[in-house]
Amino acid sequence: MTKGTFEDFRDAMRAFESGWDKDRYESGNIQDWQLDEWAGGTVTDFYPGYSSWGDLTPDEWDAMSYRSMNSLGFVGYQFGEALLIDLGYYDDDVFYGNGASTNTWDGVWTGKNGVTSLEEFMTAEAQEQAIQEAFGYNLKIISEGLANSGESLSDYIGTTRTYVQDGEEITVTITETGLMAAAHLRGAYGTLALLQSNDVSTDEYGTSILKYIDDFGGYDSPTVDEMIAVFEETLTGDEGVGTPDGGTGTGDSSDTGSDGGTDDTSGDSSSSGDAFDNSDITGASADVVLTWAWGENRVVDPFDPENETLFIDWISADQLEITETDAGVVFTLASNSQSLTLGGVTLSALNAQNIHALDTSLRSELATLIGEGSSDGDGTGDDDQGGDDHGGGDDGHGDMTGMMYTLSFTSQSTQIDGFDPAMDMIHIEAGVTGDQFKIFEESGDALGLTTRLVITDASGTILSTTILTGVGLDDLDMGNFSIAEETTQNEIAAALGSTIDAPAEGAGYDVVYDSDGSDPATVTGTTAEGGTMYRADTNADDIVGFDASVDQIDFGGTSVHGMIVTKTAAGEVAIDSPWSAQLQIVQGVTFQDITIDTMGVVGNEHLRQDIGGVLSWELGIGPRDSDTIYVRSHEYGVSEVVDNFDVSTMKLSFLYFGTRERLSVEDTDAGLVISSLPTGQSLTLTGVTLAELQPGQVEFHHDQVMEDNLETPFGFSQSDVTLVSREGLLTPEAPEGETTDGYQTRGGVFDAPDDGGGDDSGEGGDGSPDDGDTGSVGGSGTDPDDTFVFAEGQDRAEVSWSWNTQTSILNFDADEDLIDFTSLQASDVAVSEVGDDLLIEVLNNGGRSLQFDGLQAEDLSMQNLTANDWNQILDPTSALVLQLQDLGMDLG
Repeated sequence: MTKGTFEDFRDAMRAFESGWDKDRYESGNIQDWQLDEWAGGTVTDFYPGYSSWGDLTPDEWDAMSYRSMNSLGFVGYQFGEALLIDLGYYDDDVFYGNGASTNTWDGVWTGKNGVTSLEEFMTAEAQEQAIQEAFGYNLKIISEGLANSGESLSDYIGTTRTYVQDGEEITVTITETGLMAAAHLRGAYGTLALLQSNDVSTDEYGTSILKYIDDFGGYDSPTVDEMIAVFEETLTGDEGVGTPDGGTGTGDSSDTGSDGGTDDTSGDSSSSGDAFDNSDITGASADVVLTWAWGENRVVDPFDPENETLFIDWISADQLEITETDAGVVFTLASNSQSLTLGGVTLSALNAQNIHALDTSLRSELATLIGEGSSDGDGTGDDDQGGDDHGGGDDGHGDMTGMMYTLSFTSQSTQIDGFDPAMDMIHIEAGVTGDQFKIFEESGDALGLTTRLVITDASGTILSTTILTGVGLDDLDMGNFSIAEETTQNEIAAALGSTIDAPAEGAGYDVVYDSDGSDPATVTGTTAEGGTMYRADTNADDIVGFDASVDQIDFGGTSVHGMIVTKTAAGEVAIDSPWSAQLQIVQGVTFQDITIDTMGVVGNEHLRQDIGGVLSWELGIGPRDSDTIYVRSHEYGVSEVVDNFDVSTMKLSFLYFGTRERLSVEDTDAGLVISSLPTGQSLTLTGVTLAELQPGQVEFHHDQVMEDNLETPFGFSQSDVTLVSREGLLTPEAPEGETTDGYQTRGGVFDAPDDGGGDDSGEGGDGSPDDGDTGSVGGSGTDPDDTFVFAEGQDRAEVSWSWNTQTSILNFDADEDLIDFTSLQASDVAVSEVGDDLLIEVLNNGGRSLQFDGLQAEDLSMQNLTANDWNQILDPTSALVLQLQDLGMDLG
């Protein structure tokens, strides 16, 4: 016997999701003040003739359920921005789960099903259609995930699961409507984890996935195939971030956004032979399968990469960490306490044709990492151009660095066994402030001694708990943490009994020389030249008698969050603590006395980057553009004042910045002051306020913002600031097989034209012909609304960041001319045909476009397309190439 019709199911779920549950209201469990909050006003604001929400008619009550918005900005059926992006209704580059702590609804509506605003979405007509598409979307992912393991939903429907709710053991039956509700709560991946791994999860408010299966199971419903068809038949091409791009997808978007993911489910991943996408390899046929299996730590040793195959289920790049260790290649699902080790192999040995990864973002990540693992003979490896590696930190680099675990508002509760305080770290992302974060020690339960890290929402409701087993507070220090928010730094320091020293306002710590012999510098070995290797140790005496011609400093695997390199007022090299006045001076040795080889092998990637930046500045290596002010952090006693900073044309660069901690950006009477500790170095831009700066004016290299949130003190989003390459800067030697990131480039966001426009990465053209007979147009020197007529000989149309520039190209010859996508990523570009013309738009760049008169996609081939050497935008599986294929371009 069923509980009711499919409409009854949706009504029941919406009542619970929205809070507009008449039965709970009439029983007193929900009161008028709560409905006021969810409605965004009192009953008289909507119905002036009523004095209580209880006066509403049934139809009026239902209407308000579609308008209900909770504290995180979820609407009606608890639709969030991420899910509506996946369904093609909405688009934004910063949203809940991707840089925002709530659903802000400040993006763009696509017009799907006539919905052009949040107000229009708050209706029964819009949401009843969208919720059925969401059911189909989730069921499609679940079905495909099960199929890849040789299973189907029919293997589970009708089976039971037992769980504990409020101390009571409850057995539930798996049904179609229960699964739809569960996936809406916890996402398709959370539901797959339940079915395949018995992983019971909860949302931000503590609601169990199995409660939804129990409460909303057993209603009549269409078949699974019919629901999937509802989703597939309503695809518009606007699905995914950066619409319309053919589905770059934000992945598994549950109504809470807590699962995250970057899955592209609307595309067809069946093309055999593409990199890491060999569809002949399935969950049933592969030699090794990586799928969700809570707590499983599997070792396959040996693994033969040339003859054995690997299948990776629906797991996205931001969920999976891939590292190369002495034991082999390790795949870690930290949120699932799970790992897979392929013994005896290196990243460079993996064969792309023998791997099938279902998720698009993971395939890109694998391509990047295998490129990193291939040595080019100079010790630096291939350039890593893979974009955000999603790990949030120094994500495992051989045996000299440890694991980085990232905590944010969307993190799931997890238990971390084997956390190594000597090497491992916790990165706490921007937005998690001290009043929403708690760290404490517990012992005595089944887990024994633990340290627990808890993130809450603004009301104090627990969003996630991370448990470090076998680790007490005494085992940890500030070097185990990378923290974006100062209040959270203070919370952790207090719990650890650490002191974050604060020198006098506007000053750095006192530089104190220490060579009394009470704790002499440790000698760790001999250099190849017969010199001495001294351990970098801020708690030890200064290094005395250092011979810069043969000696080295041994940084080992120390993290950049516990150690940096600075310069005393006398010019000497110093090894410093970011958190206190502790430092170790290399007495009598200046930066001009040393080379990058003096720093030896540095295990921590981010410390390599920062040491290299500092030494490059001191030795005059790297760019010194006249329109750019270079912000530094390593110089004691240096306070610069810039009186002529032009906010309309000039930029700030952190390319040589030498720390990831304690950056301050503050409006003062003297101007905008940018300063950092421990040195106290400052830069004052007179007559400038923070509000005048635009994100695109501030330049960082990739890891400074994508992994360590240096943009946070400016109040900017990491996706809006400019990324510049640190290629050409000095970099200490990495451990064997490791590389140093930081070569990615990306133009930033400007709220208004910046006069220069252009590609801040320096990759753009200048609107004039290059050497030889190849003409180049469309670069940063192009004036708005220019028209170019191509002549005989090869011409090149440059697609680059050039704010609000509309360029028309006439006489493009597909037999010889080129379209150059420079440093742009596939998510930056949209391609369409307007009548007889081809239109290429650069998204989020003030309307930047190139229109090719009389040209169609079918006229083009891959020979007409080019980009920077490192750029993967022309990969056959990239969103750009797929767009062109959809419009008729032949890859052959």
